[in-house]
Amino acid sequence: MLINAILLIQDVQLLCFTIIFGFVALQRRDDPTPRWLFYSFLANAAGALFDFSSGHLPGWIARGVNLEMIPLSYALINFAVIQFMHRFKRTQWGAWAILLATLPVFLKWSGNAEHWRGDALQDGTIALEVVITGVILLWSKEKATLYPRVLMSFFLLAFFCVEGLRAWVALVIGQNPDVWSSNLEFVSSVSYVVSTSVLPLAFVWMMASRLQAELTRETILDPLTMVLNRRGLRQVLEKELARYARYQHPLSLAVVDLDHFKQLNDTHGHVAGVAELLTKLVRKTDAVARIGGEEFVLVLPHTDDVSAKILLDRVREGLEKFSGKTAALTLPVTASIGFSGTRKRKDIEVKAIMREADLALYRAKRTGRNCVAAFTSEDERAAIEPLG
Repeated sequence: MLINAILLIQDVQLLCFTIIFGFVALQRRDDPTPRWLFYSFLANAAGALFDFSSGHLPGWIARGVNLEMIPLSYALINFAVIQFMHRFKRTQWGAWAILLATLPVFLKWSGNAEHWRGDALQDGTIALEVVITGVILLWSKEKATLYPRVLMSFFLLAFFCVEGLRAWVALVIGQNPDVWSSNLEFVSSVSYVVSTSVLPLAFVWMMASRLQAELTRETILDPLTMVLNRRGLRQVLEKELARYARYQHPLSLAVVDLDHFKQLNDTHGHVAGVAELLTKLVRKTDAVARIGGEEFVLVLPHTDDVSAKILLDRVREGLEKFSGKTAALTLPVTASIGFSGTRKRKDIEVKAIMREADLALYRAKRTGRNCVAAFTSEDERAAIEPLG
């Protein structure tokens, strides 16, 4: 009675998820992931329908085709994961091959009085399908979806162990798994109900995590150049200053202003090109931000004044070479750069180091542009205003 109650709850649950993901698939027609999830639960729902109407169906459908429905549903979950990850598309062929190899056996065994053999083969097929999906989930390196992927993989691994054990008892030992261990039947039924509950919820969690990460990136990235915007710059700089306060590793900050850039042709396209070039010219540990039309900020961790001057001169020279390679530019691209550093000072704040770099930039522009200037105490005293 308990097993029958569990199976009834399972069928009702599958029907609910089928309806929900059906509406999600309609709402998000351009996204194939919820569509494949809907197909997965539709296959499960078809299996439940076969169960309810088994007395009115021929044996090859009620038993043979029906045994293929649950493995098919897990294969379709595999396809949903592939669509979501945009990787491992070749594994679809393995999932289809498993289904095609087992279907003739299910049909052949549909009239066998010992139904447990067909059920055991179904268990083995499910185990193979879920292990493919679990490997795909663990193989991905996407940080935003790490926790839901690990959760899904954990339950798939547990389900693989249970279903694999049932298949091994039947197909290797040659005994009915439910007779061999009454607990195994209960654990298998419960694990299936749990997996059909956890998998869709974890999938929703995974999609929401990626969406949240994308929204977060949009709030800290400049949409034209895809480098940091002001908000993203402040977050990075606060983190680096906090690291400096703890470990006393030097930190430099530079403001790069493109000289006469408003007079150049195709400004927006070349601003994006300059941002890409700046990202290539600095180190991977450095950060690039755009804070104005043609003004960029470079955050240079573990960099003192001497190292910053060398690096920034290389950046300035790289920008000059960029203009020589771009025929559409009517004027050379040069940059005035001002920078400041922590210089072993205590309690330095974001606003202060930004102001110092700006003051150094103003001096660089005043003294002829296309040069690199380090902040000095004279800049603070003079309080040089920006040139027009």
